[in-house]
Amino acid sequence: MNIFNINSLKFIIDSTFNKLILVKDLEEGMIVNDYYFDDEHIIELINDINGNLKVYKASNSDFKYYFKSQSAGGITNKDMYLLKIMNSQNFISDEISIKASFPFTPAILFGLIIAIFYGDIMMIAVNNFHLVM
Repeated sequence: MNIFNINSLKFIIDSTFNKLILVKDLEEGMIVNDYYFDDEHIIELINDINGNLKVYKASNSDFKYYFKSQSAGGITNKDMYLLKIMNSQNFISDEISIKASFPFTPAILFGLIIAIFYGDIMMIAVNNFHLVM
C-alpha cells in the first residue's frame, strides 16, 4: 500500500484539518465545514440572516442540501446564534464539523522562504569576504 497516492493524501488532509465540536462550543470566526441536511426550513433560516453561511444543493450524497461557511473569515455572531438555536430546536445535531485554520500561514511561509534564501546568500558572502581578507 502506497501512502503517497492522491487518495491517501486527501484522507490525511481531511482527517487532520477537520474536527467535530459541539454546537454549544461554537465561536465567532470558526469555519463551518459541510453540514448535510434535508429540511427545507433550515434553508429559509440561513437565507434570512444573510450571514456567512451559504446553502448548496448536494449532488453525491443521501441528503438534498448542505451548508458551509462562504469565506475564510468564518461564521459571524448571527450565524453562531442561529446554529445554536437550530440545535436547541433539534433542526441540526449536537456536533458540527469545522475546519482548523492557521492565521498568517502564507505570510509566515513567505518569510521563512526569504530567510532561508537570504540568510544563505548572506552567509556565503560573509564566508567569501573572510577569504578575501
